[in-house]
Amino acid sequence: MMARIASWFTAYGRRKLEWLIAIYTVYFGIGLMLPPVSMAPRSFYGALALMSEQSWGAAYFAVGLLHAVALHVNGRAAWTPFARLGALFLNAQVFLAMTIGIAAVNPFSTGVLTYGFLAAGFCGAAIASAAHDCGREIKIWQGGRNGRI
Repeated sequence: MMARIASWFTAYGRRKLEWLIAIYTVYFGIGLMLPPVSMAPRSFYGALALMSEQSWGAAYFAVGLLHAVALHVNGRAAWTPFARLGALFLNAQVFLAMTIGIAAVNPFSTGVLTYGFLAAGFCGAAIASAAHDCGREIKIWQGGRNGRI
């Protein structure tokens, strides 16, 4: 089982960052769904006004799992890079929503920096890579349509 997971993780060197983002998102979601309260500090009041901690956890878990599935199927069909891009976009959105929720209460919180960087930095870099793969698929599709393949 671990060898299979390792092969998923190492099959495409450019996607290691995406695998880490997906795995972290699942892990973070599980952590938020556990009974101990993680979002008790005042900085989380804005985020908790949007939804409960368990709901945040479920959202992170679902998005992380969707992202991992998109990474797993990527490359098996022409549409899969677009699924990967969509999953990355959703992943960025849950971190961005948390960032905005924290920033509404405490704009100088380390949570704003951390979740904001996860949304814009890590997910942004991975989105650029996924978009490149989507562009390559579009070029292949256009070349086939024009009879150049």
